[in-house]
Amino acid sequence: MVILSVPEILSKKRHGDELQDGELEYFIECVCNEEIDRSQIGAMLMAFCLQGLTTKETVTLTKSMMNSGTVQQWDPSWKMVDKHSTGGVGDKVTFPLVAAVPLFGLKMPMVSGRGLGHTGGTADKLESIPGFKISLTEEHMMRTLRDVGCYVTTQFGDIAPADKILYSIRDITSTVCYAPLSCSSIMSKKLAEGLGSLVLDVKSGVASTTDSHEQAEWLARMMVDIGHGMGVNTTAVLTEMNTPIGYTIGNSLEMIESLECMKGNGPADLEIIVAVQGAILLCDAGIASTQEQGEKMILQTFRDGTALEKFLQILGNQGVEKGTLELLRKGEYDQVFEKPKFVENIIAQQPGFIEAVNAMSLGTATVLLGGGRQLAGDKILDPAVGIKLIRSKGDQVERGDILAEIHHNGKLSKMLRTRIEEAFLIGESKSPIRRVIAIVKPDVPTVDYEVYRNQH
Repeated sequence: MVILSVPEILSKKRHGDELQDGELEYFIECVCNEEIDRSQIGAMLMAFCLQGLTTKETVTLTKSMMNSGTVQQWDPSWKMVDKHSTGGVGDKVTFPLVAAVPLFGLKMPMVSGRGLGHTGGTADKLESIPGFKISLTEEHMMRTLRDVGCYVTTQFGDIAPADKILYSIRDITSTVCYAPLSCSSIMSKKLAEGLGSLVLDVKSGVASTTDSHEQAEWLARMMVDIGHGMGVNTTAVLTEMNTPIGYTIGNSLEMIESLECMKGNGPADLEIIVAVQGAILLCDAGIASTQEQGEKMILQTFRDGTALEKFLQILGNQGVEKGTLELLRKGEYDQVFEKPKFVENIIAQQPGFIEAVNAMSLGTATVLLGGGRQLAGDKILDPAVGIKLIRSKGDQVERGDILAEIHHNGKLSKMLRTRIEEAFLIGESKSPIRRVIAIVKPDVPTVDYEVYRNQH
């Protein structure tokens, strides 16, 4: 029997019983209609944390949150796909991915976020390009998907309003960190895009949102189960986030590196993450027959220039002028992006191999240089600042070699410079980056990436 009384539902969960679908749906309905006191919402969230949510409950909660607002409806002939990242340092994967995937007829309604803390934001990086407009009307979005195949915007309209209410209360009741609630929050918004396939980039390492690899795998499994339970092909890729992705950290620097990747000049670790995720989407859509074939198809778009042209089309469709697009095509970046007043070098103090480059330290340093937010309401004041790695993990160096450039506009203190210097660990052993770790799919054990690639 379904209980339709908030106090009774609260009591049932407080005693550790599994809630039925109708009870969770009723709870979310009351939240949205303001038919429940905020203290009762807080009590329910705490009961979720203390007694736990089953996978079935988490799926139902996510679906109810998604259905509390607009769920995008598209042309049924379109194959809708997207990706989501849990956030990292130097994470510019979105840009080459959205340039390559639509070339194969897939549609990507990309809803991106702002940077917060040590993690950079997709929207902030794009806005370092003069003229780019991140906010779009629904009419523009529909037209863009039809004609271009992809747009990138921030959360808009009436998407998962229940999540906004719950999150505001989670923030003041110490329930933010409970993973099933975090997964429901992420997935309710992402799945409201009306997707058929979703790939998740779940980071593991010192600059990730999880404390251990096991916790990252658990988070990936939870989100995959939610997506699968809601009828969406969902795959998670576990990726390393001890070391920054590629060689740049900072909004303008990362956009330049992304454009170079689309020209076939990208760093190997960035290319492999993009290729793996893109191949999964191509295989889900039946466009590639194997993971290896899909990866080759994605990489070919960088080699033949088609990814760059698609990305420039996306930028032009969102407000960037033709003259700017031509400068980007030619690689005349100094005429497009803001330049820093100062560039200072970090020098190797001893010979050896770079054993580690601490992504958390460099991500935090970039924020302190003015390139990120410490609080959600902060504005990105300086797109020109950041850190450009000259050498990275696994490279051999001699004393006096340049390890990195610090691009800044006067906010580099002695203490901050020391933090950046100490992010580089030089020793005697060579240990290259292994960027893609494992693949998580529903109903099967987690598989090492190389094994997965050989089997699929």
